[in-house]
Amino acid sequence: MSEKAAICPRGHDSVRIVRDGIQRKGGRAKQRWRCVLPDGTYHRFLGVMSRTIAADSTCVECENHIAPHAGPVAPAEGEYLVREIAGALVGMGRGQTYTDAAIRARARGNIGKTGDRREVVNGQTVADWMSDFVPAVAARHEETAWPAVLVLDSTTFFWTDPRTKTSMALFSILAAYGYDKDGKQGHLWKLEAGPADDIGAWTDFLGSLPGKPESIVCDQGGSIIGAINKHWGEWAAVNLVHHCEHHLNERALAAFKSDKLSSDDPIRTLARGAFTSREKWDAFEAAITSRPKLLMTNGWLTKNQTWMRGQTQGRDRIPPVYSNSAVEQPIREIRQIIKPRAYVFKNRARMNHLLTLMRLARLRVDTATDYATDIRAFLNEHHGHPPRSYRETYDTQVNPKGEFLFNSLWAAKPQLAMEELRIQKALARAQAREIQRAAKIAEASGAISPIS
Repeated sequence: MSEKAAICPRGHDSVRIVRDGIQRKGGRAKQRWRCVLPDGTYHRFLGVMSRTIAADSTCVECENHIAPHAGPVAPAEGEYLVREIAGALVGMGRGQTYTDAAIRARARGNIGKTGDRREVVNGQTVADWMSDFVPAVAARHEETAWPAVLVLDSTTFFWTDPRTKTSMALFSILAAYGYDKDGKQGHLWKLEAGPADDIGAWTDFLGSLPGKPESIVCDQGGSIIGAINKHWGEWAAVNLVHHCEHHLNERALAAFKSDKLSSDDPIRTLARGAFTSREKWDAFEAAITSRPKLLMTNGWLTKNQTWMRGQTQGRDRIPPVYSNSAVEQPIREIRQIIKPRAYVFKNRARMNHLLTLMRLARLRVDTATDYATDIRAFLNEHHGHPPRSYRETYDTQVNPKGEFLFNSLWAAKPQLAMEELRIQKALARAQAREIQRAAKIAEASGAISPIS
C-alpha cells in the first residue's frame, strides 16, 4: 500500500504516514494513522474520511474480505457511515418520518460497534443531517433559471379553532413544473414552503430564479396573477398567463349541471372545442348569451369571457401546454405524505430541505449510491468536518409582544389563536384545581365537629 494512502490533517510535511492500529473506543472500530515528522516525533489521526471495519470484514456487494484501511467511510470522527446517511436521506424523500429514518440508521449503526449499543429516542440526528447534507446531494439537480413553460400551483394546510370552528391557513407549499419551449421534457422544477399562499409569497418564489418564461399555466388564483405582475411588470400576466383549461372546463360543466342542460344540448357540444380558438369561443359565447335564463352558465361566462377572448386568440402562439395537471400529481402525492403529520412540521428551513428530497424522489434521482458520492465529495472538500449549518435552521422568531416564540413555517394568525387556546385551557385547569382544593378544605372542616 502507498505511504500516501492518508493525508495528515495538520498539513505536515511528513517523513511518512503509516497505519497505526485500530481505534476501538466509542463507536465503530476505525483505521488509525501515524504521521511521522522529520525530527522523529509523531501524532496519530483518523483520516479525513475515516475508514471503518466492515461488518464481518466483508464487502456487502462482492462478499470478499476487506482490510481495515479499506472499509466503508464515515465523516471524520463521525459514528455513522456515509452510506447510512445517504440511505436516511433517500428514505426521507420517500415519506419516512424523521424518527423512523433515525431508527433504521441506528439499527445499521449498531452492527459492528465496539461500544455500548445505542437506541433512538427521536429523529434529531436525521434532522441535523438534512441541514448538513441536503444541499450537497441536491446541488447537481438544482435548476438555475425558469423554463420556457412554467406551470404553477399550490396546496395549503389548515388548522381549525375548536372554539369557533374557524379554519385558518397554517402553511402552504408552492410548486412549479417546467417544460422546454416545445412543451416537452417536463419535470418538477421547484418546491417551497412558507406561511402564506399570497402575492408576497409567490413574488418571492418567482424571484428565487432568474429568467422569464414564454408561457405560464396556472389556475385562476389572484395571488399568482398578482405576483406575476409584481415580479415581471404591470400587465405581464396578460401576455404570459394561460389559465388551466381543465379547471375552466370543470367549472363550466358544474354550471351546466346546475342549469340542468341535457347531454345533447348545443351549448355542451360547442363547449368541447371552445377553448381551442377565438372563432369557436365566439360561437360558444354567443350561444350562452342567447339564453339568459341559464343563470349559472351566464354567471360563469361573465366571469371568464374577457380573459378567454384573449386566451383563445393567442392559443396557437404558445407551447402546447394548456393545463396544470402535471404539477397537481406531485402536489397530491406530497400532500398525502405531509397531511397526517402536518402539525409536526414547524421549521420552515427544514421543511424546505425535506421538499428538496421529495422533489429528487419524484425526479427518480434519489439513489443512496449517488447521494453517498455527493456526500463524500462534500466532506472531502471540508476536510471531513462539514460546517454545522443545522444550527442556522433553528427558529428564532418572536412575536411583537414577546409573549412566546413564533415558529417559522406557520402563519401568525393560527399561532396566536393556538396560544390563546393554550392559555384558556391552562386557566381552566387552574380554576378546576382551585375548586377541588376548596372542596377538600370544606369537606375536612365539616368532618371536624366541635367538642360538646
